[in-house]
Amino acid sequence: MKGTSISRSTRILIALPALLMVVVPALLMAGEVSAAYLSNRSVTIGTSIPDATTTHGFRFTIATAGLLGSIELEYCSNDPFPGTPCVAPAGLSLSSAVLNGQSGEVGFTVDGASTANKLILTRPATPAIAQAATYNFSGVINPSAANTSTYVRISTFASSDASDPRTDTGGVIFSTSSGLGTLAYVPPYLTFCVGITVSANCSASGGSGINFGELSTSEPRFASSQFAGSTNDPTGYSASILGTTMTSGNNVIPASGSPVTSRAGTSQFGLNLRANTSPPIGQNPFGSGTATVQPSYNQANQFMFLPGSKLVSSPLPSNFNTFTVSYVVNVSSSQPPGVYSTTATFLATAAF
Repeated sequence: MKGTSISRSTRILIALPALLMVVVPALLMAGEVSAAYLSNRSVTIGTSIPDATTTHGFRFTIATAGLLGSIELEYCSNDPFPGTPCVAPAGLSLSSAVLNGQSGEVGFTVDGASTANKLILTRPATPAIAQAATYNFSGVINPSAANTSTYVRISTFASSDASDPRTDTGGVIFSTSSGLGTLAYVPPYLTFCVGITVSANCSASGGSGINFGELSTSEPRFASSQFAGSTNDPTGYSASILGTTMTSGNNVIPASGSPVTSRAGTSQFGLNLRANTSPPIGQNPFGSGTATVQPSYNQANQFMFLPGSKLVSSPLPSNFNTFTVSYVVNVSSSQPPGVYSTTATFLATAAF
């Protein structure tokens, strides 16, 4: 063997958690980036029969204390995201809707600018507090198609005519069917998996440990693992890495706190999420999602490890992306012998 090797057998291990699947049972919240989210949202309809004239009741908790002058209820057949293009449900009519009950923030009337698929409630702009509110309507004509979903986008405004930026937003959903009153939610989800290899949609993962074998001062040891993630959270998600650098009792292989090249003969531990040539390990991210690698881990042939640091993030709902984590370990001639190990924990978070 060329160069100097550690005199006693030194092995290094990384343990990874197995497949992780997280499904958050809550209502999908969507809207403009600057808007807060209305919580505890629901819609209750008197009957789900298509074309029936019935009652629609809304309940939600206002998130933002401040001026409140109008509330917009926009019915759409395509999605629940306020501020995006809306397709009016066929047959739906709000033209004869009457506001016959309100609680929490009160004093509203139906604005004359309301349309067949949009109700605007108006009052003089008045300070509001964060609290539960309800609004009940009669005279609503259900969409004409059976067994179809209708989304209602809810937005609050400081102005009295729903003309300025949204303050709080949220979405609810109901379905027309034969003779059933319904109360329904759009559940958000965060799906995340970790392994030596993972499938592109997190349906499977393989492997949970890495063994670098005997370390040498003349050349690096390297290996890789993968993770993948997806979410429909309108504010996206992020994934971070937790844990410590490699240790054997009180002996430590120092982690590189900023991106550096792999240097044989220098004790260092680091990683990145790129395809590298020195050493030849890893691959670039792939998939149709919107998540991207953080700059510090996005430089080929540059490695670092900072516990608790963010690896990837997306500011938007994201389809699946698969990321390959490339690990590099080097040791100096003065590195104490021993079995060095660590457990790397990958943490994915979303706001919901």
